[in-house]
Amino acid sequence: TGEELLFKIEAKVILEGLKIAWDSEFRQVEVECDNALVVINILVDGVASSRMLVLRLIHQLLGRDWRVRLRHILRDHDKVDDHIAKLPNLYCNEMQIFIKISVSIENLLKLDIDRLANIIW
Repeated sequence: TGEELLFKIEAKVILEGLKIAWDSEFRQVEVECDNALVVINILVDGVASSRMLVLRLIHQLLGRDWRVRLRHILRDHDKVDDHIAKLPNLYCNEMQIFIKISVSIENLLKLDIDRLANIIW
């Protein structure tokens, strides 16, 4: 189904992102995902014995000596990710790593910071 495919894609993206962060020697990482089911499945205790290889691999990475915070965010608050996904892309089947962010993404990040600053905790 479409939801199952989306779950697998998002879990794979998290796995690849964690690998990149580890290989880049980041030892404190924050991962945000707008798919609650993916987040729940990664955080659940039984993930180490999951039938899905990608979930087992994520679990192994999370067990390394680093701090990873994984949290669910609302899809409305995922504007940067949505913007990047809509960018024209000649290499749609390849991973892209952005070394420098564009002005459009920087503006979206500033809006997010302003929005968070107005939340009463």
